[in-house]
Amino acid sequence: MRKGHSIPISSEFVILPNEKVIFRVHPHWLVLAVPEACLGILTGLLSKYLPIVLETMTPNFAGKIWVVLAGAFIFVGVVIFLDWLCTNYYLTDLRLIDKRGIIGQRIVSISLGNVQDVTCRFGIWGRILGFGNIEIESAGTYGKIIFEFIPRPEDIQERIEKALSNFHHRKH
Repeated sequence: MRKGHSIPISSEFVILPNEKVIFRVHPHWLVLAVPEACLGILTGLLSKYLPIVLETMTPNFAGKIWVVLAGAFIFVGVVIFLDWLCTNYYLTDLRLIDKRGIIGQRIVSISLGNVQDVTCRFGIWGRILGFGNIEIESAGTYGKIIFEFIPRPEDIQERIEKALSNFHHRKH
């Protein structure tokens, strides 16, 4: 952890001198829970109906199928969790950062000085369950970054706009 920061930053993450992290957020927990629940339902269905198919096979071969399926389901569950865990969105006093990737990482940042617009979008389920997307448009060829499935998107948008205001007041 760097001095003056309350949020731990991984060693691959480059913080500029005198840069302070305002917040770090993962996507909403439903991004993790929904695929894991579907995996659980699929496991239940396979547990109920696969024995019917496997009873015509030798016990040794059927056992191997169960081991392969269990390994595959555990692997998929771990990948889903790690994908959620390794997707981080940061706001610092100088920039917005989208960092993601389990093995290979992609880090995209936009300086607060280049931010043109911050838009909060969410559908009916997002409104009910408290998640949405934050779209950050930047000047010139920088494009935009999207903080996807963010919990409490309106609060996050407000914090970004406050940081933008502070950034522009410090410049003048």
